[in-house]
Amino acid sequence: MPADKVMSPAEAAALVGDGDHVAVQGMGTQGIPMTMVRELIRAGRRDLTITAVVGGIGIDWLAFKGAMSRFCGPIVSMERFGMCRGFRRAVEARRIEFDEYSESGLLTRLAAGARNLPFGITRSMIGTDLPALHPDTITEIADPFTGERVLACRSLRPEVCLLHAHRADRRGNIQYDGGAIWPDVQIYPKASGRTIVTVEAIVSEEVVRERPDQTVIPHFAVDAVVLAPHGCHPTSFFPDYVYDEQFHSSWAELSRDPERAVAEIDRLCGASSQDEYLELIGEAAVSETRNWRERA
Repeated sequence: MPADKVMSPAEAAALVGDGDHVAVQGMGTQGIPMTMVRELIRAGRRDLTITAVVGGIGIDWLAFKGAMSRFCGPIVSMERFGMCRGFRRAVEARRIEFDEYSESGLLTRLAAGARNLPFGITRSMIGTDLPALHPDTITEIADPFTGERVLACRSLRPEVCLLHAHRADRRGNIQYDGGAIWPDVQIYPKASGRTIVTVEAIVSEEVVRERPDQTVIPHFAVDAVVLAPHGCHPTSFFPDYVYDEQFHSSWAELSRDPERAVAEIDRLCGASSQDEYLELIGEAAVSETRNWRERA
């Protein structure tokens, strides 16, 4: 494997092909690798299947731009800011097929893929309509030891995953402050064929070795490292910055008009680098998300 995995967003986006299944980190308004979302839009990717534990504004942008044809997961939402209207319109118009699973059901499928197993077992979704929607991937079986009824979920192995982290060395050892606090961060690289990680900072291997407990993804599981400070904007990345409240509120209103929404996406995705994107956002907005304090 290459000793130096640092590359530009465009070079990393070349690892994603039309029609690929792409697992995207994120929890609604948290931790979405927006730098790579914008780069996939810039690259004109089409017919993507997107998996997310909880999708947010990045999924909405991909939907508005016609980059995705299928979504696999529980929900796409901006939480207190409301629905993702581009995604909702595309699903209602049948331009995007929505494969709905519970969060636990989706993670069960990914866990099976991560362990190279044909299926995983869960109690999640029993008693709901979801198993009937997915006869090819969910079936009820009996526990061979107790006879209890459980659900077998076919393994899921995306072609590529997109993540964001606090730092990495050039070999691709990925670190998170506090370790892996998000379930998708732990499981996506193990289940996916290729792993692309944007990071707040690139550091030396010596710095990584000083904090081995924070190395969540080892270099041999990583294909590309992209330097992208503030790379989750407008979503948050704990503890470095909170979500951009004004941005989300404005987008919730703007996205009512598809033409204006697409024009705004094009404007922001027109930035040729992360630095240029942050210039478009404005130093004041970036600073406000970094200078946050937890409220009592």
